[in-house]
Amino acid sequence: MKILVTGANGFLGKKVVFWLKQNGQEVISFGKNICDLEPLPPGIDVVIHLAAAISGRRRQIFEKNNILGTQNIVNLSKAAGVKKIIFISTLRVLAKESNLYIESKKEGEKIIMAAGLPYIILRPSLLYGPGDKKNIIFLANLARQIRLAPVFKFRMQPIFVDDMAEIIRQSLDLAPDKIINIAGGQTVSHADFLLSLKELGYKFIILNWPRFFSGVLKLVLFMPWLPMPRQQIKTLLADEIYPEYGWQKIFEIKEKPFKEGLAETLKI
Repeated sequence: MKILVTGANGFLGKKVVFWLKQNGQEVISFGKNICDLEPLPPGIDVVIHLAAAISGRRRQIFEKNNILGTQNIVNLSKAAGVKKIIFISTLRVLAKESNLYIESKKEGEKIIMAAGLPYIILRPSLLYGPGDKKNIIFLANLARQIRLAPVFKFRMQPIFVDDMAEIIRQSLDLAPDKIINIAGGQTVSHADFLLSLKELGYKFIILNWPRFFSGVLKLVLFMPWLPMPRQQIKTLLADEIYPEYGWQKIFEIKEKPFKEGLAETLKI
């Protein structure tokens, strides 16, 4: 099977390419701007569309990369006779909190479903693992640098990046025209996360602050000097717990326990 992977140089893309090659697939990696991809190489059977802008403060960034870029991939895939497209969205499209990235993923899903191509849409929850430069790393660095860690009320259901890469690989054999929601099997509260960091040797004081002081800290977190846009941080700190979607019955995956995955992520 000949597979084109967009976003091949990204956090998830590198893992997907690695596992595909490990399983004997012929992989064409594309890590450049997907708006510049024209035409597709001949003989592509499946396109795994990972490329996306995940952060930024301007709507145009997401429109160009996540909406127009996805439409470009669809058009080129149809012209090349691609047999299936696997699109990686986000489970946050079902959440209450939203941001420009999430809205652009919703539009990307619409483009995929309207394309007339056989498709699989995968919606993972929060991804983490070695190579993560935001999300889990952001929260860990925040606790380590400030040395005082207030406990927020949010919970998360993270999924390890290698597990997600294997899910994508197994999706090659699925019957098409499916949307699969993928929430990590462990629910991790912010308090659980902080305790795990301390077990791994991080030095800081956990504070159960009153709501007022927690609100003050959230205002500080949203200052423009932070490495993530305000709305993305707000989304990250949102309490979003998803139901059991049954994806474990579709894929043969033994999920990595969160504490073990966290140690690998932080290289401890």
